[in-house]
Amino acid sequence: MDLVLLAIVTYLVIVTIGYAIHKYLRLPWMFTVVVLGMVLSALGLFKGVMDSANFQFLSKMGMLLFLVTIGIDLEIDQIRKLGRYIVGGDILLTLTEGLLLALLFYFVFPEFVSHSFVVALIAGIAFGTVGEVVLLAILKEFGLEKTRFGQLALGIGVFDDIFEVLALALVIALPALTAGGSQSTASQNSVIIVLSLSGILVATILLSQVGKFTRRYLEKVPNDSFVVPFLIFMIVFSFIYFGARGFENMGVVAAIFGGIAVKQVLPEKLVLQYKKPIFFVANIFLGPFFFLSLGGRMSLDALLTYPLLIVAILAISLFSRLSLSYLLFHKLLGKRQSLVMGVGLTSKFSTSVISENILFSSGLIAQPLYSAIMAAFIILKPIIVAVFSRSLAITKDSIE
Repeated sequence: MDLVLLAIVTYLVIVTIGYAIHKYLRLPWMFTVVVLGMVLSALGLFKGVMDSANFQFLSKMGMLLFLVTIGIDLEIDQIRKLGRYIVGGDILLTLTEGLLLALLFYFVFPEFVSHSFVVALIAGIAFGTVGEVVLLAILKEFGLEKTRFGQLALGIGVFDDIFEVLALALVIALPALTAGGSQSTASQNSVIIVLSLSGILVATILLSQVGKFTRRYLEKVPNDSFVVPFLIFMIVFSFIYFGARGFENMGVVAAIFGGIAVKQVLPEKLVLQYKKPIFFVANIFLGPFFFLSLGGRMSLDALLTYPLLIVAILAISLFSRLSLSYLLFHKLLGKRQSLVMGVGLTSKFSTSVISENILFSSGLIAQPLYSAIMAAFIILKPIIVAVFSRSLAITKDSIE
């Protein structure tokens, strides 16, 4: 019953504080839940509940279904049409920010990244990926989503989803490859990981081909038929199950491709019809448990002990995005708009949090670094929303 009480408290916080923060600061409600988890952990409240197997199961299901929704939202056709500005710009932005953060982690706080530059680099790259959901909401508010500026920003965000999947795959593979043991064990783990990823990719490609036939057949199925929702969950859980068979955490990547496969198999009208119920289960019902667990793992003491680490992460992120955006896009967009673009591209918080969570759960990064990274996610969001919105309001008339 304590688990039910925790759920009631969480939902109450979401519909009160979370609603107010979303309305006035335009921040997603999940930030409220992450902070709530950190506060409950610091006060020692519901500790037994959040450590229980039932809570951990609900948290993991929330994470997996959250990733399924990301897969459903991926616009594969748009990604295929992206130009050199989008692809090259996103890769350069993410790798540069990731490298600068890696240098900070490895040379200043080596004990926080297991004294490994590879771990530091992957943690930095995972933090450097873009979250385009907030970008889309703000651009739509100003009616700029179809302008050249809007398409470039969203295109980088969409392509970044693929980059995030690759970063997540590296995060998942890293514990197996760095675990203690013989060289033959490491080689065996490498083979298993490659085979698992290959199997997931092949299954997705095959289903995209099969989808040419299933979409025609499913067009004739009544809208209220029970077949479609069961088919969706069968595909999703099949991907998760077989992805996790070789290596447990590979189910995380498989969940994203499960969402992609659903979109390939179903006609567009059915994807749109069942998208909201899936998002409800993933984000509203199970999502709070996942975001609570993220906050519950943060250490308030660590944040108070290493405030300069948070400041350094924020400074590197903002500096790298603004400077590179200016260098890459000032000829295309103009000087002022290229800087505004840089602010928008600093928006984060998607699969990034899952990557950092896995690194921490695997013991590859220490709690102070995990806490600082999560705090940076939370602090960056209102800064970006406020500055990006204000900048767009000033430059709106000159944006093409």
